[in-house]
Amino acid sequence: MMTKKALTVGLSTMLLASGILAGCGSNNNGGNEGSNAGTSNTGNNASQSNNAASNGSEVAGDLYKDHLEVSIAYFDIASAIKDGQQDDLLKMIQDKFNITIKPVNESWSDYSDRTKLWAASGQLPDAFFTDATSGDLFNQWVDQGIIKPLPDDMSAFPNLKKYVDLPDVQGAKAADGKSYFVPRMLANRNELPNDRGILIRKDWMDELGLKDPTTYDELKNVLKTIGEKKKVIPLTSNNIGWTHDSVFHNIAPASGWWQKVDGKWVPGWMTDQYAQVIEMERDFFKSGILDKDFAVPNMDADGKFNQGKAAAIVTTVKTMTGALPGWNAANPDKKMLDTVKILPNVPAADGKNYLYGYFDYWSGTLFNGETSDEKQERILALLDWLASPEGQKTVFYGLEGIDWEPNGDKIINKHEGEKDFDLAKKYPSTAVFNGLSIWTDGVRYIDGYGSSETEQVQQYLDGVEKQALETGEKAPVNWVVNSYASSLSTGGGDLDGLVTKLVMGNDDIRAALKQFADEQMGLGLQDAIDKVNEKFPDEN
Repeated sequence: MMTKKALTVGLSTMLLASGILAGCGSNNNGGNEGSNAGTSNTGNNASQSNNAASNGSEVAGDLYKDHLEVSIAYFDIASAIKDGQQDDLLKMIQDKFNITIKPVNESWSDYSDRTKLWAASGQLPDAFFTDATSGDLFNQWVDQGIIKPLPDDMSAFPNLKKYVDLPDVQGAKAADGKSYFVPRMLANRNELPNDRGILIRKDWMDELGLKDPTTYDELKNVLKTIGEKKKVIPLTSNNIGWTHDSVFHNIAPASGWWQKVDGKWVPGWMTDQYAQVIEMERDFFKSGILDKDFAVPNMDADGKFNQGKAAAIVTTVKTMTGALPGWNAANPDKKMLDTVKILPNVPAADGKNYLYGYFDYWSGTLFNGETSDEKQERILALLDWLASPEGQKTVFYGLEGIDWEPNGDKIINKHEGEKDFDLAKKYPSTAVFNGLSIWTDGVRYIDGYGSSETEQVQQYLDGVEKQALETGEKAPVNWVVNSYASSLSTGGGDLDGLVTKLVMGNDDIRAALKQFADEQMGLGLQDAIDKVNEKFPDEN
């Protein structure tokens, strides 16, 4: 799904996701709106949480009588929050909610396995990060009481409630009708044109007189030509799943998105278009275009691209700003924008460019089934404040009056002109807080920070996105149907493992996919297909 760069983009650049702020502002009435919210059905602590999150000047102890230690698992949280660390922003937040955060560490390479191990051994922290917000594993956790549902009434947490109430999220409710996760938001739309794509060496394209490809045969020729002439890997990728979505989503939107075929809803991987994607990926691999090491664990595709060992890379292109440090370290004499560009998508067979699509959220915060109501409500209050305009400004700009001052709709950066100032170094906890509640859909440069290379890259990204939104088509995906379908168990087979084997091997692709489907039918897939078609017979 998302890469680590999607988190780190905002840390050293101190940029605010204005789209996120705008979304919050349009649904709220300022920082004090929460004082009029209702009371959670789980007790009075929720209304206290809401008031405290909205009134920073209140004394936390008056609102939260009992100090709580809450354990939270998140990426590299043990490095961002640790004993003895000087971090006034962390101190402000912990004082505000009268909590001590006990960090439980996980990393991008092991968060999925760690979460499964914690769940199986009864060692889950009070709250934890996961992208398993629906499907087989999630349903097992619900059935076994491993995770705790959210309060039925979320009105005490208005900034979170508007996200929990989204159709995407409501459709993913568990079979018992309850919501079990706080969605980590991406954007207020399902179209994410910069979320998948290919970065390519435009200087090499120019040198060899190559034009942007408009068909897959042309794409294959461009990559193959650069690879042969420059003696590099034509296209590198960390895994085959990213290659589906970044290179071929105009053939098949995604393996996971259900499609209606001959009047019947089925998972996307059961369609002919998906088989075609695998066939083309095999062709790329057999032709020497796709990195032969794409399936090697922890293969450093970014390093290969930055070091000039690969002509192009499958990636989350919106994170070019986060890739700048790695690029500049490997290429001190080459500015990224002078050397690299986003390769335009190859149009679909009908000539249209369908924008990459996803739910409004990616991943979420879940709660240990043993977490007390009081702890859950306190953590929800923290997340609610982090999702508010006040919280977003704090985690992206720092402390008001110390790091910035308001200036109408903009801010005055009090560190402007300070060479190499880095908010993430002053407040290490921002590495956690800027993604704990909202996962920013890229970042936006704003007035007051000067014309840095990061801002120049962001301007380029904004331009690419603007053009895509103006000229592209919405992904051919029904998100309401898919949010419901994603909540169902479908067998739990290792589709990615099968596809990797098919790409590298010689087995009949369509026959293997059909055999896989037949095996999954008795394990839950047939039941899921029946439920989706019973619920949405007239949807398209």
